[in-house]
Amino acid sequence: MNLSRSSEKNIQSGWPWEADEVPSEPLSSEDTTLPVITIITPSYNQADFLEATIRSVLMQNYPNLEYIVIDGGSTDGSIEIIHRYQDRLAYWVSEPDTGQCQALNKGFVRATGDWMAWLNSDDIFLPEALWAVARTIRSNPECEWIVGAVDFVDADLKPMGVFKPICRTDDWLDFVCTKRKNGTALPQAGSFWSRKAWNAAGQLDESLHYAMDHEYWGRLAYNGFRPVCLQQTMALFRLHQQAKTARGEDEFFAEELTIVDNWSRKVTTSAEVQVLTNYRRTFALRLLMRDMQHRLNSCLAPLRTLVQRLRVAFNYDVRQNS
Repeated sequence: MNLSRSSEKNIQSGWPWEADEVPSEPLSSEDTTLPVITIITPSYNQADFLEATIRSVLMQNYPNLEYIVIDGGSTDGSIEIIHRYQDRLAYWVSEPDTGQCQALNKGFVRATGDWMAWLNSDDIFLPEALWAVARTIRSNPECEWIVGAVDFVDADLKPMGVFKPICRTDDWLDFVCTKRKNGTALPQAGSFWSRKAWNAAGQLDESLHYAMDHEYWGRLAYNGFRPVCLQQTMALFRLHQQAKTARGEDEFFAEELTIVDNWSRKVTTSAEVQVLTNYRRTFALRLLMRDMQHRLNSCLAPLRTLVQRLRVAFNYDVRQNS
């Protein structure tokens, strides 16, 4: 599959600008039993990436797609992009919101699909992603949650790494305490869940702005749902300077601690409280050590520079006097 994007020359080729052949057998686009899949894209001033995101959803050629775009009042040309595709959208709006979670909740409230997911406005579904979900549902009729792999790419879709789902546990606490020995690792862009799961877990927590997916996976697990993990790569997750993931590491960690604190107040057994308390203590200590290491490196950096300059000056002086 060819993936390419060149902003300098304004050349766009490969997926999602050119279609791959979809679907593959054994499912047919004429199959009336295919589940309706609702995809929500929240967006705010992401015109550089939004069109590729929209096309990657629409060009799945999945017949039972419900696609909703919730824009936060963009002023960068995003609205013009949405207008080009509005006849293929189930709903779209552009209005101010309080953040990503409120935008997503606005979309999910309107969703009528049997299955749901969200795709951020700088990420891309790969060909057959929705068909892979439908095939998995067909072969696993009891499943309520599906998670596929995600590739990390840069702003121009150059590969940077792979994020495969990891779930080696049945303990719901491992979906909250993800840095424990059996902690889970579930990529958001490859995650899909059923309406039954949504009804049980409820809406996204609008007080969160970074770790909302982590919090939601914990709620799904707490309500008894476990993911069917696929090794197939479902989406591309962009890492770029404007992305929250690239500039908000401290905020992510702070929200993770908040999520653990919130669960500590919700759980009813002393054993669960103990697990969460111990995990929080260990996690907070790791963050403190990390912060101390960063501060130490910051202090040592000027000293290293000074030592290097002294070495250069000393070597020059030796050469001059030899």
